[in-house]
Amino acid sequence: MGAFLRAGQLALGAVLVGSVGPSCYSSGSGTDPPPDTFYFPVGLAVSPDGNVLYAANSDFDLQWNGGTLQTYDLAMLRQNAADLISYNLMGSFPDQLGTSAPRDPKGVALTTARPATCASLVPAGLPLGESCAPPVPSQDYIEESVIIGAFATDAQLSQFAASPDNPQRLFIPVRGEAAVTWANIGAAATDPYPQQSNPLFAIDCGQGSDNRCTRSAGNNALQLGNTRQVTMPGEPFGMAQSEDGKALAVTSQTDTKVSLLTTGLPGEGPCGAGSATGCPTMQFVLDGLPVGGVGIAAVPHDPDAPTPRCQDVGDAPPCVRPSFLETNRNTAEIDLLRYYDDDGSTLGRPYLTREATYPITSDAVGTDSRGIVIDPTPRLECKAQGNPPADCALLPARVFFASRTPAALGTGLVGSVPASGVGSYDPDLLTLLAPVSVPPGPSNVYIAPIVDALGTLHLRVFLVLFDSNQIAVYDPDTGILQLIDVGPGPFAMTFDPFTLDDVAAHTAVTHDAHGNASYRFGYVASFTQSYVQMIDLDQTQPTYGDVVFTLGEPTLPKGQ
Repeated sequence: MGAFLRAGQLALGAVLVGSVGPSCYSSGSGTDPPPDTFYFPVGLAVSPDGNVLYAANSDFDLQWNGGTLQTYDLAMLRQNAADLISYNLMGSFPDQLGTSAPRDPKGVALTTARPATCASLVPAGLPLGESCAPPVPSQDYIEESVIIGAFATDAQLSQFAASPDNPQRLFIPVRGEAAVTWANIGAAATDPYPQQSNPLFAIDCGQGSDNRCTRSAGNNALQLGNTRQVTMPGEPFGMAQSEDGKALAVTSQTDTKVSLLTTGLPGEGPCGAGSATGCPTMQFVLDGLPVGGVGIAAVPHDPDAPTPRCQDVGDAPPCVRPSFLETNRNTAEIDLLRYYDDDGSTLGRPYLTREATYPITSDAVGTDSRGIVIDPTPRLECKAQGNPPADCALLPARVFFASRTPAALGTGLVGSVPASGVGSYDPDLLTLLAPVSVPPGPSNVYIAPIVDALGTLHLRVFLVLFDSNQIAVYDPDTGILQLIDVGPGPFAMTFDPFTLDDVAAHTAVTHDAHGNASYRFGYVASFTQSYVQMIDLDQTQPTYGDVVFTLGEPTLPKGQ
């Protein structure tokens, strides 16, 4: 099974989650999950304005009658983390507000004795992240919480900028329901509930007095807009949005299928009477793939490439349609899936096809591949330097994926002219390169920037090492690999808000009136012990690469 299952095996012993299907879990009975603490967190996301941290908790051991979706005050977290760093380095807070009075971090008891400096290594015998960043109760930062089904696997924000006709939306694959739960969030939560006093943190997932989300797509063959009357295969796991943000592709970790859903954005798709916006809707199930699909990512198609994107030219041929690359845990290959929106047809039935298979032939990478990301910044950086956009568009995007047997960061390029030199530019051509050896347990991979010594953004690849309790930080330009020790069983990550355009341009980080950086921290969820750690990603600071804040009390799984 995946790192998700390995997490359960390590933490829960004999829990046979691989056999748990949609029929094995029913919501609504038993005790509600705790609303203000993490419990097997599996998905993290940050609002574009940096004010909200979203966390999806999976209730992995079924101690409760569901998982939770929570919002936390991220602005306060970031401020308090910066304050705590300053306190640990200098013994007092900086005079950030132009007054002499220090500002205590919310929930942090400053009367607790701490070392004079935490820039050095953590003293031997102290739990990681607790000598200079002792656990702070999550209750001090929680804002809203709703109940979702058990066994969530991820949390992703929609790609569209919020507007009255285009709500900010969050998508969560839920294995226990074989569906994608979705919620309109923030100002888009048009149906606020009494317990949600601040619209900034509001969640609208159709919950009623029981606070349980009712909005999902995938498990209702009769849902409005589901013209094929199909349902999602069991064990949904990986999820990716198409480049245009109109479709979701969802893998199944125990089947040979991938599900296709439309997102209902921007303002499209049926959503029932009285709704002003579209709803996510199940559309199609593609079969015939290797069993155990885990990772999936949308292929970036450059708008200046020789073959235009179909969404830019109204499907006028020749054009390239949205596509995905999928990894799996049983076969040494990566599959290219093509999305057809079916616009213009009488009924309009979107679908997926399996268009190409790329064998993984390197001896250093086996048959168990996990998360995958695709990095278009070489093209963006080329354009930022003033080069002709059409020339920059011919540069390949970089591909990175997690491989567990043996442990490696798989690498490759997508979008190029065939290596033989025969043929034209192919926006989906995948070329696999030599992998990078890493410690045991790769499970997921992300791209995000660090802040360099000059205060500018530079791209890194973040590889989650579940078994090693580490994050591997890889510089794709230099090949340098750095390891950061984190808490037990890391699973999900997210980062302060950034854009790939800013990363490609090596934009300088700005600071607010309190001196806080617009980009500084990465966030890591400990699946095994149910808390979130903050990592300093700013090389101008002595705490670069350190855990600097711990949100939530480390909690051992039930029975441990």
